Amino acid sequence: MFFIRKYRTVVMLLICTSFISGCWDRKEINDIAFVIGIAIDKEKDNYRSSLQIALPGQSGATGSEGGGGGTSGDKSWFILSNTAKTFHGTSLEGQKALSRRIYYAHRRTLLIGEDLAREGVAPMLDLMTRYPLNRFSALPVVTRGEAYKVMDTDAPIEKFPSEMVRELCFLNMRNPRSLKTFIDSILSEGVDPFLPIASVADTVPKNWKDTKTNIKMDGLAIFKKDKLVGMIDKAPADALILAMGEANAPEVMVEAPRGEGDIFIKLNENNSSLHPSVKNDKVKVNIQLYAKGVIVDNESNYGDRREEEILKLNDAIHKKIKSDIEEGIRLVQQKYHADILGIGRSIHQHLPAEWDKMKDRWDVIYPDVEVTVIPRVIIENVGVINKPIGVMEEEVIHD
Repeated sequence: MFFIRKYRTVVMLLICTSFISGCWDRKEINDIAFVIGIAIDKEKDNYRSSLQIALPGQSGATGSEGGGGGTSGDKSWFILSNTAKTFHGTSLEGQKALSRRIYYAHRRTLLIGEDLAREGVAPMLDLMTRYPLNRFSALPVVTRGEAYKVMDTDAPIEKFPSEMVRELCFLNMRNPRSLKTFIDSILSEGVDPFLPIASVADTVPKNWKDTKTNIKMDGLAIFKKDKLVGMIDKAPADALILAMGEANAPEVMVEAPRGEGDIFIKLNENNSSLHPSVKNDKVKVNIQLYAKGVIVDNESNYGDRREEEILKLNDAIHKKIKSDIEEGIRLVQQKYHADILGIGRSIHQHLPAEWDKMKDRWDVIYPDVEVTVIPRVIIENVGVINKPIGVMEEEVIHD
């Protein structure tokens, strides 16, 4: 009897192992086309999607040579571009011209053309969120002009231009906007979406030999719901990112308190908080900014960093930061009526009863919100030298 039970147990185990053996749904690497990045544009009534596909056999060398859709022999990628009436249709058209199965799970950047962004990105986002292989951690970026032109740059320092876009996003912000945070801001109350802007730049002047095209971060794209309403330049964009507490070691140039020239101060640590108040239906918000600074360059003839001079320099950087941030906020408030800092959301969090009263009228109330910036910067380090190099002692201006 014991042997019969043992025999049955062994048979059952053997039967069970037959169900877990083998790889019935395996996909060989040689059968897959890995999409590293995608650029999406609108061309009249059609969508254009341009897939940047990795060529694993040519990925040994760093960098890439030339543009032109990645057609050179030593390129580590190539671009497959198609148009269709629908966004998903472009993927179907692309698959017809590709001998390997298109695989999107490794896509980490999503470039959105300016025309498409102005028309609205909701149809595109529906497919991105519905299809399981699309990563919510992918970084969406709006481009000046057509997105495929940015995707097709040389970007010689990275293997893939799309990867360079990703690295630039992390250099620009501590926590770049992901597909998830972008969609959350579209669906949330009291905050409007924004995305970084990428554009094509030359590495050297065009009349030089061996010129190559590069990619640069070029400001912020401002949205109302899923539609682009404006693009702001790099300087006010950097100020707004600093106001959010998301700046990644920014440098601020201030005029010397006395004398001539400028001083550059790097803010190695920075964070901010919003403090709203409502009185008689009038909304006021204080933005408190905290940062620690280091003097990285002194191109002035001011001081040798005595205590009183450090205090004067602190006052100068406070005024500069306050002016820059308030100018950027006025721009998004008055011109675009877009609450990208999430002032409405801060009221919702701190004063929920007040928010319930005004949330239906927030688009009307927001442009008149009184915003006050209160910066506090501590200069911790003045460098290894005090006196400006190249300036004689008698030429130094002291307080």
